[in-house]
Amino acid sequence: MGTTARISRNVALTGLIAAAAFTAAGLFYGDPRFVGLFEFRNSNSIVPDGQAADQQPGTAAEAVGTDAPPPGFEEAERPLGTAEVPPSPSDSFKFLATNDDGTPVGYSPCRPLHYVVNAGLAPAGAENLVEDAIGTIARATGIRFINDGATSEAPSEDRDPYQPETYGERWAPLLISWTTPEAAPKLKGQVIGTGGSTHYSFDGGPKTFVTGSLDLDAPQLAGELERPQGSQYATAVILHELSHVMGLEHVDDPLQLMYPEIGTPDGLAAGDLNGLYQLGRTACRKDL
Repeated sequence: MGTTARISRNVALTGLIAAAAFTAAGLFYGDPRFVGLFEFRNSNSIVPDGQAADQQPGTAAEAVGTDAPPPGFEEAERPLGTAEVPPSPSDSFKFLATNDDGTPVGYSPCRPLHYVVNAGLAPAGAENLVEDAIGTIARATGIRFINDGATSEAPSEDRDPYQPETYGERWAPLLISWTTPEAAPKLKGQVIGTGGSTHYSFDGGPKTFVTGSLDLDAPQLAGELERPQGSQYATAVILHELSHVMGLEHVDDPLQLMYPEIGTPDGLAAGDLNGLYQLGRTACRKDL
């Protein structure tokens, strides 16, 4: 599923784009960049250069019928970190999924979120972009991330959230891939990145994200990194997709990074930070 967007100086990514928004926004690079949202295990995509995806909202994918690891791996009695309190209140955020009681679906704050990076195709100038973006998300949520290093695992639309033969008796780590449209078909056309998570629950009980994927179109981002301020744009792309991985939906507020008209190299805005702060305060899950 997808939504359209474009790059602007002080606006970010998602939703249904009105023609007035395109006219009013000052272009960051002077040419359009589009952001799309579609289902890819609860996924969202970035679409530059004028290509519009279909405009349906994102949905969270559930690991239905999936084998699960022994519960409670690395689960502590209390959250492992403390999120930075947002500097100002804002309700300009939405969650990709909520439980029946209205609480957002997120990752357990009481266990680390492991991740691996397939960086074989990472372009020049991409060094530290992922690490820096993860640091920003960690501070906003209080979630503790652990880098498990490099991986040769390829991106897959049907990635199994539990791969004991590869990762042991635990949920598979978040997979971050610098890749191509040939390896990740959802990147075909003008899509520049996708990201999302898979939630798990027992018998209709509360849902929690257990793993996710983030695919970045290495050739397209290589081109962006050659532009002035290209690293700021690439960072905004990664932050936007990581925010989807954590559980944020697109919003209608053009001042937020989660607005479909992205571009803002200024990073996360007040609504984004307030939403991520709440996602870092979800329930611990010793049963998962």
